[in-house]
Amino acid sequence: MLNFICSPIGNLNDISMRSISLLEAADFIYAEDTRNTNKLLTKFNINKKSKSFHEHNEIKITPAIIEQLNAGFEIAIISDAGAPCISDPGYFLSQECIKNNIEFTVLPGPSSVINALILSGLPSNAFSFKGFFPRKRNVQIEMMQSLSRLSETVVFFESAKRIESTINIFAEYLSLDRKIVLCREMTKKYEEITRDSVENLHTKIKNNELTLKGEFVIVVEGNQKNNINLLVFSKVEACIFI
Repeated sequence: MLNFICSPIGNLNDISMRSISLLEAADFIYAEDTRNTNKLLTKFNINKKSKSFHEHNEIKITPAIIEQLNAGFEIAIISDAGAPCISDPGYFLSQECIKNNIEFTVLPGPSSVINALILSGLPSNAFSFKGFFPRKRNVQIEMMQSLSRLSETVVFFESAKRIESTINIFAEYLSLDRKIVLCREMTKKYEEITRDSVENLHTKIKNNELTLKGEFVIVVEGNQKNNINLLVFSKVEACIFI
């Protein structure tokens, strides 16, 4: 059986007991970052070593994993942090399993997307996850055009070294009163959540008032004007049919 394991996003104690049991029983453990996974294994006294499985070798390694699964081995796939297949390796492998009628399952656990969404305090009844904020200028502009229309909350991953340029783009294209939440180092000792408007965040970053180090997740408020327009349209539509 193939098991996708959600790993801690910062605090190693967040891993589930079920995941620990599976790692103890697995014949092979494949990890996005073997160094981090081996630390996790050592902490919980699991005397095993992980094998490398990341975005650069997933296609090459997958046939061997399929052979192991067909031979009846218990396989664990674990990301560096969070859930496999979500901006992390695993999707290609899952598709090959489906093609070969091989069952797989997921051991639920930490998710930086859900964690940030809850911490943001923004509406969570409808949201979009867009992965890492795009790097190419033309794609960034397309993303801004999309954000100007979306009424649901939107979640992005971003690196510390790119936070400043990303907030600059938000300030250039989005309404300055749009709410943005920066979730930094979640579940770790120096976890920091900054909730503010695009304008204020832009100013704080320019004035070096924020710590731009560590792991970041950005949560963007939906376009509230769209919500108002949809509400008005729904009421007008209801009146028409009464």
